[in-house]
Amino acid sequence: MNGYCIKKGNIGLLHLHNRIMILNEDKDSYCRMIGRGLMIMGLGALISSLLSACLNNENYLFILLASSAIGVTMCYYAVFKYNMYRKIQS
Repeated sequence: MNGYCIKKGNIGLLHLHNRIMILNEDKDSYCRMIGRGLMIMGLGALISSLLSACLNNENYLFILLASSAIGVTMCYYAVFKYNMYRKIQS
């Protein structure tokens, strides 16, 4: 749910540092990228838990790990692109 809210541009759900350091013209792109990363992690957790519960098999951990890795990578990329890059420039 938070991933969807952030993706729609509600930057208030993120840390105060991100609201200060992100330029106004980059806030929408930053929110979309962070929101997508969080949604990928959430969907991966949901899918792997449903498959594990329905099929009584624990081999779906790779879905959880892969979606978490992709989501965290997207979030770190957004922070680097829109936040850290600005620090390096100045």
